[in-house]
Amino acid sequence: MRINLNQLRAFFLSARERSITKAAQSLYVTQPAVTMQIKSLEQDLEVKLFRKSGKGLELTDAGEVLFGYAERMFEIVEEMEYVLKGYADLTHGSLTIGTTRSFARHLMPGLLSRFQKRFPKVKVILKVGSSQEVADGVLKFKYDVGTIGRLPYKSKLKVIPYTKEEFCLVVSPQHRFAKREEVSLHDLHKEPIIIRENGSGSRYAVLSLLSSHDISPSVLLEAGSVEFIKEYIIKGEGISFLYMPEIRLEASLGLLKPVRVKEGPILVQTDTIFPRDVDLSPPVKAFLQLIESGE
Repeated sequence: MRINLNQLRAFFLSARERSITKAAQSLYVTQPAVTMQIKSLEQDLEVKLFRKSGKGLELTDAGEVLFGYAERMFEIVEEMEYVLKGYADLTHGSLTIGTTRSFARHLMPGLLSRFQKRFPKVKVILKVGSSQEVADGVLKFKYDVGTIGRLPYKSKLKVIPYTKEEFCLVVSPQHRFAKREEVSLHDLHKEPIIIRENGSGSRYAVLSLLSSHDISPSVLLEAGSVEFIKEYIIKGEGISFLYMPEIRLEASLGLLKPVRVKEGPILVQTDTIFPRDVDLSPPVKAFLQLIESGE
C-alpha cells in the first residue's frame, strides 16, 4: 500500500482545522474534492478516519494515529522546503574551491571577500594543491570549482579566464644578473634553473615561454615548495621564476633580487574551471557570475 500525499494532505488539513471547508480553502480546491480525497484515503487504508459530530469533524482512533504521523511528516516537508529554498536564494549552502598554495595566500582573499560580502551565509571551503591536482579534483567532484594557473585542460572541463598574474625572474643579490637592468631569455640558456613541480601551472607557463624562444634550460631541480626554492636562490644555488607577491618581503630585505626580462613581463593566465555538462549549485553559479563580471 502506498499513501497518496495529496490525499494525506487533504486529511491532515481537515483534521487540523476540524473543517473540510477550511481545508478546501487552504488547498484552493472545492469541498467535494477534499471529501473525495479523504474517502479515497479511507478506502486505501480500509479504516474510517472521521466520525460525524455536532461540533464538526471528529477523528476516530485510527484517524488520531494517522494525524500524529501526518503532522510529523508535514513538519519535515516544511523544514525541507525551507532549507532547499535557502540553497536557492543563497542563505544556505557551501562552496568548495581548489587553488594553489600561492594563489590561496595572495590571489583568493580579495575574490572571496567580495563573494562573502554578497553571500555571507554561504560557507566557503578553500583547499590547496598543484594546478593539475586541482584540475583532476574538479573532474572527480572533490572541488566545486578551481582557480589555477592555465594548463592543457581535458575536454570535460569548462574554463573562464580570470586574471593574468605576473611572475618574475628571481636571483640572489650576488648573482651576476643582479647588476643588470634587464636580462634576455637567451641569457638563461645554460643557467641552472629551479622549476616548480610537475603539474604546476607556472611551470607549464615558464617552460612554454622558454620553448617558444628555443631555449632548453638547465634544470637544477624541481620543487613543490616556494619557500624551499627561495632558500636555494638566496644561497646562490640557482635562479627561478616566482610569483611576484611571493617574493616581496625577501626583495624588500635585500635577500632576493627580481630582474626584468627583456622580452617583457612574464604573465601566467589564471583560470576558473568547473565540470562541463553538470547541473551547478546556486553558490557555484553565483561564484562564476562574480568571476565573469570582473568585479
